[in-house]
Amino acid sequence: MILSFCVVNYPAVSQQLGTIAGTVLDETGNEVVGAHVIVDPLDERPKASALLVVETDIEGKFSMANLALGSYKVFAGKDSAGYPDTSFAFYSNHIFPTVSITVSSPSANLVLKVGPPAGVLTGLVNDGKDNPIAATFLLRRASDPTNWISLSQRPEYRVLIPPDVDVVIEISASGYKTFYYGGASDLLKRSPLRLTSREETKLDIQLERDENREKP
Repeated sequence: MILSFCVVNYPAVSQQLGTIAGTVLDETGNEVVGAHVIVDPLDERPKASALLVVETDIEGKFSMANLALGSYKVFAGKDSAGYPDTSFAFYSNHIFPTVSITVSSPSANLVLKVGPPAGVLTGLVNDGKDNPIAATFLLRRASDPTNWISLSQRPEYRVLIPPDVDVVIEISASGYKTFYYGGASDLLKRSPLRLTSREETKLDIQLERDENREKP
């Protein structure tokens, strides 16, 4: 018996893509130059790569093309100007704009507002013997301790604090006892730190060596 096959070549179907563009403004309505804009799929579809990031131009504008159709969370920030990365829930408090690009509307344009600027906590972490220590800062919103962020910092550190928010802080490093701002390890007994917008506070921290931990 002879079998014959017929191969039919169908034209390739290209996936339609979309674009998200817009402008980043500060709390006074001025364009923010050099801000980082991040888009993240709002649904649970697998991410093909890391978060998509672009930077605003000299007019505070951004554009991100070749995006799969769907809904996205959009974040902006500029750490050097005091505007933290709001893709971290600790800073955004789960409040962020969303946008959708569809077959009928493949292009979306929006205005992202950042600010007011954060408060700033700075200082030096050492062992009390002029030996600087790189440390990890764990920050929690006092009203919701499950909303936290962990930041690796150099000995001369700079940490942004959400303005007018009570924040509990602990600083740790390998081989040293954890430092609890406010004195108590118990979250409920620890005094929080609260800074206003643009307020800068300096706090030098001395960590005590813990002989029960592995030395760095």
